[in-house]
Amino acid sequence: MRSLFSRLPLLFAFPFFLFSIALIILSPLVANNALADTAIHNDNQVHVDVSGSLRVRYESLHNPIFPTTREQREQNNERISTRVIVNTTVSYNNISATLDVRDSRAFLDDNDPTLGANQVNTLEPVQFYVSYAPTSLTNIDAIKVGRMELDYGSRRLLAKTIYRNATNSYDGVVVDATFSQWNVSGIYIQPVVRFPLDAASVDANERAFDKSYSERRLFGAYITSPDDNVKLQSYWLKEDDGDELATNNRDLYTLSIDYTKAFSHGWKGNVEVVGQTGTARETRAADDTLDKDVRAYMLFGYLGKKITANTFLRAEVDYISGDNDTSDNRIENFDSLFGVRRFDFGPTDVYQAMPRRNLKTVGLRSISKPASAHHVLLGYKAMWYQKAPESVDDFIGHQLEARWRYNVLPNLRLAIGGAYLFKGRGFERGDYSDNSAFVFTGAMYSF
Repeated sequence: MRSLFSRLPLLFAFPFFLFSIALIILSPLVANNALADTAIHNDNQVHVDVSGSLRVRYESLHNPIFPTTREQREQNNERISTRVIVNTTVSYNNISATLDVRDSRAFLDDNDPTLGANQVNTLEPVQFYVSYAPTSLTNIDAIKVGRMELDYGSRRLLAKTIYRNATNSYDGVVVDATFSQWNVSGIYIQPVVRFPLDAASVDANERAFDKSYSERRLFGAYITSPDDNVKLQSYWLKEDDGDELATNNRDLYTLSIDYTKAFSHGWKGNVEVVGQTGTARETRAADDTLDKDVRAYMLFGYLGKKITANTFLRAEVDYISGDNDTSDNRIENFDSLFGVRRFDFGPTDVYQAMPRRNLKTVGLRSISKPASAHHVLLGYKAMWYQKAPESVDDFIGHQLEARWRYNVLPNLRLAIGGAYLFKGRGFERGDYSDNSAFVFTGAMYSF
């Protein structure tokens, strides 16, 4: 078995090889699009904007964090993922229509149990919506109807994806408004389920149209203050089992208050408090009909300072409610709804960072921009269970993370990074393996 680090030459060579081919193919297409846009803008009132990107990434993980069987211990999970995005927006006066087609695929992923519809979504229109900006309504800025991505606030509750190969999208209506300089977005949406779901079809990069279900809907509001320092999110998720949909029958109300404060001498702080209440079931099984009370919460905070002209260093903490007893009538595991976790807990996809539930962490993170073309992230976290499983130590481990992005050209970005988890006594059970070592590299060409 080759070690993880014996593959380092491939980390650098593979993206350059693919991108040398991609640039040759895409460059004339992008030039033609630019000429077409200019002609349209000059000749009439219809505007056509075409943009997109091509991303290739290689990931390798030695000793999976959450192996499901003993045979998967001390193995190497590898994956090459590709993602192509083509976004077209046609606008006329105060009306616009957007079509966003994406193709997300995965290769070189034999025996990888983490591969699923979060990584593979082949040739899918993930956005197609119409936006109308009324001129006769004083407070209404825009009304959007259709399938769209949404990215609000801290992105811990409702977000599109950046690192993950396949994105989140939603069918519904969004109304953006302004009241006394406060921005308010009212939403009524049905989260879209990515298809296919079975492992064999996902592994073969097969395609099937995604769809949403009326049995699962989320509605609420996202509100920001005039100075953007206060962000409020209020969501109600309601779901029921349907003919084609098995759910946990969640009936959850979630409220988030997010506050950011800048201090003198370069200090800055942020705190987000989220409370969650309602009912849900432990499983999606048809014979699970017990609605349990949900009482869950999440706390995140950081305090940081600009220590050099190009580096911001912050100390951060997470405290997220958990549950270690499924036999009672209460659920205390926090439900992050449709948020993402990469920016808090490390890379997702192959690495599969810790989920946002039943977790306590303290850590340090630095973000540096030594030059306009470079972006460097360094992070450390110590992690504990908020409620450890019975007869299990609560210490999960120490995690180190690093990432470097380099803009070779304005529209070509390379990235390399990794994470290392020194597993604590909380992993000394079952089929959990030794410390996990992860590296990735990739390149993205935008047009």
